[in-house]
Amino acid sequence: MFRICCGERTEHVVSVVVEDSRPIESSPRSGKSIDSPAVTPEKEEKTPWWYKLFGRMPSQQKKEQNVDNDQTNNTKNTKKKPKMPLWFSKRRCQVSPAQEENTPKKQCLHTLIQKKVKGLVVPKEEVDTKTEEDKKVIQDPKEAASTNIIGKHRRLEQFRNLGFPNPAQNCYMNACLQSLLTMEDFVNSINSQEQVWRSIPEAQLLRSFMEVKKSYFSQDKRMKVKLLTAFKTAVSVHAPEFRDFSQKDAHEFLTSVLEQVRSFTPKLRLMATSMGKTYKCPVESNTMFKMENTRTCKGCGAKSIREEVFTSLSLDLIPGHGTLEEMLINYLKQTDLEYQCKCGSILSGQRSSFTTLPNVLVLHLKRFSFTPTYRLIKVCDPVHLNRDLVVSSNEPFQGGCCYSLVSVINHMGTTAERGHYICDGIDPDVKPEDPTDRWFTYDDALVTKTSGASVCNNRQKSAYVLFYKKIC
Repeated sequence: MFRICCGERTEHVVSVVVEDSRPIESSPRSGKSIDSPAVTPEKEEKTPWWYKLFGRMPSQQKKEQNVDNDQTNNTKNTKKKPKMPLWFSKRRCQVSPAQEENTPKKQCLHTLIQKKVKGLVVPKEEVDTKTEEDKKVIQDPKEAASTNIIGKHRRLEQFRNLGFPNPAQNCYMNACLQSLLTMEDFVNSINSQEQVWRSIPEAQLLRSFMEVKKSYFSQDKRMKVKLLTAFKTAVSVHAPEFRDFSQKDAHEFLTSVLEQVRSFTPKLRLMATSMGKTYKCPVESNTMFKMENTRTCKGCGAKSIREEVFTSLSLDLIPGHGTLEEMLINYLKQTDLEYQCKCGSILSGQRSSFTTLPNVLVLHLKRFSFTPTYRLIKVCDPVHLNRDLVVSSNEPFQGGCCYSLVSVINHMGTTAERGHYICDGIDPDVKPEDPTDRWFTYDDALVTKTSGASVCNNRQKSAYVLFYKKIC
């Protein structure tokens, strides 16, 4: 039985007690006796075989003695620390070490990670001039990046919930709603004036529209069907042709919705005045524009100017493969018109021009026409869709403006009697000039990701209503 003193190493001799009564002999090979005054090690040291045969060299013994003396002196100079049990030391190794002060290298690394997420370049001077709030963000760049992405691209993660169910041939209404919801300024204008239109019963259309907007990200299809039915009922109050469940024209439905929203303006302005506020019509602020029609007699040169208000512009298709710019030029160029003038001439020329330009220019392509026998047919001639469009006006201070395509309502089908409406719209979280070019295709409840370039290439034969947003 051995007794070993635990704790601090000392110079006291540890006694060895042997219960066996046999005499203790020295080992002839090692040259050391068992009762030598040395502390028994916890783990037996391996002795090389050449030491066992020839013994240790004197120089080697001196080196070992010097090492033992150095270790003893170092132990005396250190403070006394209690020896921890083995189980505690193993567990302690699993705990992360204490956080060290940020060196310039570490700060630079975290700053680069954070700036890389934002897509920025980091100057060296910025590393040492960080505030406390910046350092907190830098300490966990992954968490900050994930928070940014979730907040900024919410539609991308939840795009499957953005569709609208179609229980009874309501695809024309769903496509129009998706295009209207893509117009952020239009939606925000209605939402910001809720206190005014909430108090008027006639503004049920605005209330039902905002209810549909609030349920946009919902997964509850039954609730969406209920809200869509309420919206259609509100439109049918002043447009009974949309009351039944038969297929309708998407452009006619869109025009009816915009005109009804505009018709509430006088009452809402009176209500806003009584409340000490002002009311701005969302249609007038976003999609309404004025056109000037000038008629000139070819006999005497007399002119007649008439101004009209539009919420969309209907363009004739060019046979073959025309561009949108050519169609717009054909609409604005002078055409011959039969008109009886006072001078006796019956021929006049008429030219149209923009007096004002809207924030969102809605262009309707005339894909449906009547044959000489009055049969309705669909015109499937392809149209080259311009991603950007420059439009000029007569107003001297406004001049020309650049527009970018943000939404398209498509009629899928080759005949006028049968077909299906879908919508392609840009992600409102992405600006039109953003290089990511992220769009969504809304086919009732089915929503898929696409791009603006793909829309312009694949919708040349099906594009029906185009939405261009002013970007300058």
